[in-house]
Amino acid sequence: MSGKVVLGIDLGTQGLKVIAVCADDACIIGEAAAAVPNLTPAPGWLEQQPADWWRLLCRLLRKLLRQQDISPESVASIGLSGHMHSIVPLRADGGIAHNCLVWADTRSQPQAGSLAAKLQERLWNPAIAPYSLAKLLWLRERRPAVYEETAVALFPKDYLRWRLVGAFATDYSDASASLMWDFATGQWDKELLEELNIPMDMLPPAAASCAACGTLTPQAAAELGLLPGTIVAHGGGDAACAVVGAGISDSDTLLINAGTAVQVIELIDKPTPFAGGSAIRYLFELGVDRRCFVIGALNSAGHSLDWWRRLLNPEKSHAELEALAAKEPGNADAPIFLPWLQGTGTPFLLDGPYGSFVQLSATADQPTLTRAVYDGVAMGIRLCAEALVGEEALATKRLLFTGGVPKSPLMRQILADVFGREIRCRSFSDMSALGAAAHAAVAAGLAENAQSWLADFDYGESSQPPSDSLAEPYRSAYDRYKLWAARIAANADA
Repeated sequence: MSGKVVLGIDLGTQGLKVIAVCADDACIIGEAAAAVPNLTPAPGWLEQQPADWWRLLCRLLRKLLRQQDISPESVASIGLSGHMHSIVPLRADGGIAHNCLVWADTRSQPQAGSLAAKLQERLWNPAIAPYSLAKLLWLRERRPAVYEETAVALFPKDYLRWRLVGAFATDYSDASASLMWDFATGQWDKELLEELNIPMDMLPPAAASCAACGTLTPQAAAELGLLPGTIVAHGGGDAACAVVGAGISDSDTLLINAGTAVQVIELIDKPTPFAGGSAIRYLFELGVDRRCFVIGALNSAGHSLDWWRRLLNPEKSHAELEALAAKEPGNADAPIFLPWLQGTGTPFLLDGPYGSFVQLSATADQPTLTRAVYDGVAMGIRLCAEALVGEEALATKRLLFTGGVPKSPLMRQILADVFGREIRCRSFSDMSALGAAAHAAVAAGLAENAQSWLADFDYGESSQPPSDSLAEPYRSAYDRYKLWAARIAANADA
């Protein structure tokens, strides 16, 4: 093909995806994806081998170039996105000192608890196990030999960039997701690191996501099938890249990415430290223009639907599950399902299995409970959104849904009914990869900024109005949901 192409690489917890985008009109030319192997050496542990990422990237990129007839000369730049909080301990020569500790790895809960007890008042985010700082402290306490030989701790997408350009670096968004970032100064928190005796040089220098970090080395170019000298952008954490890829530029829109888990995202004007309280939220830098955003999380959304499907019948398709749920339209007396299979998320912060069915009766059958799971996921999303922005502000915001969950026609209707207002849904869901490509376009000088480059991108957006007939039943059901959620959260440690 002719014309310049930019590549967006998104390294997720479950898979690696590469997209090729026409630099002239931000039109996607093609994509390639593959699952990333996850390792579970012990209960609650989750690791990945960084060498697997590189092998997958080389294979996928060569496949994409071949299938779409993209010449190496046409590739102008590369952008990167990756799962946040996870750390890759490297030796000074770039050798892997330990497998990547993935964000969902819970082994560092004791270290997070110690941080919360001693330093929470000065931290910008809740001290919990997923954060990079807790994982570094676990390494130091439980794997001292590994910690001693660790020269730098990179985030996942930064390991790929190390392989691409041969430089240790990160961006503002991933750095801000470590619990070691000072949002007031836009730098690593020097005083915190000194207090914890963590060397500053163990953390890579940070820059804007859309800034060029370097160019492909001859070795990397040969392995990927590209040309040496191809520009590589710093890139960003996957949540930050998703905001950029969605084209969100103001706080009027609430971006709700509902997949295996849910992230409810709001752009904010000024960062504020986490001060405790009843609503748990997470603060990150966007990676450009020193802008920030906050996230509310629901850990088990699509995961809850898939769990229930497998429990009923592993051979049952999601379409069959949806048909089962459609037999029981929402009603005020239905059972309530709390989708807390992997902890509570926002507004509460409880680790552990707190998923629950409540108000069950002897008449409950498979269609009734299936509908309760669908309704419970939707109500969990609303509870998360209300906790993040407040009930009054929520009523004024544009609700924009992405991800796999709202691709279900039934779930789109349930979400509109639970929120009691029109929602907008996008069929295009690879926001993180698209955001990475946008950073690449800016780094190569092909666009002034990501928003202008994506202005005419076709996201496949549609609207879904609520059902008048179900407005009152869902209002009543949601009130009961909030009541049971508060009760179970309050008694979780009893």
